[in-house]
Amino acid sequence: EITNYIQIGDQHEVVHQTYEAEQRKKGEFTYFLYQNEEGEKVVLKFKEDELVMTRFSQPQSIMRFVAQKQVPVGIHTPMGLQQFISQTDHFQVDEEKQALAMTYQLLTADGTAVFASYDFRLVWGL
Repeated sequence: EITNYIQIGDQHEVVHQTYEAEQRKKGEFTYFLYQNEEGEKVVLKFKEDELVMTRFSQPQSIMRFVAQKQVPVGIHTPMGLQQFISQTDHFQVDEEKQALAMTYQLLTADGTAVFASYDFRLVWGL
């Protein structure tokens, strides 16, 4: 179950999605594999301070979030590839509660302005 609270300018949106997912553990990473509503395969890969989301769309999209770091991100949109920087301010994995919480911002490619702010929650094992 994924809940993402999104703020773009003065607009707010909540996206809530529930998927049947396959869970795997490999080394220090936990993986969730599922299909989204567009029928695309999605992999969420995370450990205690990092999450990578890969969407096997055409073209493929990869977003990376690292606690307390800025990371370049490319997102494919109908207008082409959009370049951003992800800045993750809070990142917490609680294996006991089967939950991951992170807050992040997408900054413009030059890092000078906030494009959008997110409060992302992942809960599994429901």
